Amino acid sequence: PGAPDDPQATKDGGGGSDTDGGGGNDASAGGQDGGNNVAGPTVDRSDPKLHEFGLNPKELDPTVKDHVSVQYAQLDTRATPIGRLVVFLPGYTNPPGAWRDHGRKLAEFGFHVMVPYYNNDWPSSACNGMGSSCNTDTRWEALVGEDTSGAVNVARADSAEGRVVTMLKHLRTAHPGGDWGYYLDGSDNLRYGRVIIAGISHGASSAGLYATRRPFARVVMHSGGAAGDSKDPMTPLSEWYGLSHTGDGQHAAHLSAWSNSKMLGSPTSIDGKTPPYGSAHQLITSEASSYPHCSVAVHSSSPPENTDTYIFEPAWRYMYAN
Repeated sequence: PGAPDDPQATKDGGGGSDTDGGGGNDASAGGQDGGNNVAGPTVDRSDPKLHEFGLNPKELDPTVKDHVSVQYAQLDTRATPIGRLVVFLPGYTNPPGAWRDHGRKLAEFGFHVMVPYYNNDWPSSACNGMGSSCNTDTRWEALVGEDTSGAVNVARADSAEGRVVTMLKHLRTAHPGGDWGYYLDGSDNLRYGRVIIAGISHGASSAGLYATRRPFARVVMHSGGAAGDSKDPMTPLSEWYGLSHTGDGQHAAHLSAWSNSKMLGSPTSIDGKTPPYGSAHQLITSEASSYPHCSVAVHSSSPPENTDTYIFEPAWRYMYAN
């Protein structure tokens, strides 16, 4: 599954949870959604602020068995809603709190955001003697809860998708003003065409695998590339984006994975440039950082522009919202 991410980033910090229910009515749209000619979510913006929810998986679903740290849902009603849910998958062993600030930044852009907690910490030795597809099969079971691997036993309730669906169903009632039900169909299945799957490191590799097998609106990979066979992806290659730091010891592996996935274009430096970077999909940087691997998402090692923004902020906005 790759090297552990920043151990200091595993501590949850900052701010409390927003417990107000908001106003307005849930306006979940019906029918299929390909992202065209569909009315966006009906979000009540009468109380403009960051609405952030720290949700305990066990309280939402008593059947969950493990990985019960707080997970996050975020919506900033100071921003015009984009009508896309970003599901951000943390790195290896990282709890959601490690990337809470990244979620806040994406919410600031206008996204609905969820950072779920799921099984992302099995050891590589778990696949010893289980065949060449074991690592990919294990990632897939962790993502959706299908019984595809003998190395782990992940029920639907403990999978990434299961956790996201449970959070959406909860917030559809608990925060109707956020219109979280917009991202579920009439059978409470995830509307992939309204969702951007993203992640960092181990989470980026899993996001790429997920995008290969499900038709997401987009996939964004920070410090990582798709795991497994990404041939004929269900998410169009025109919607694949990645960002990697040249100072990251895993940088060459990221570029190799992007190439194997047939991502559009070639590695393109964003340093000293502004979007759209020649319409690039493979973004790279050499900006000075104390921890290059984690710097390419919102993190204490991300180079600041000033006290409130980051140098990579235009690149993040480009990858997620161009």
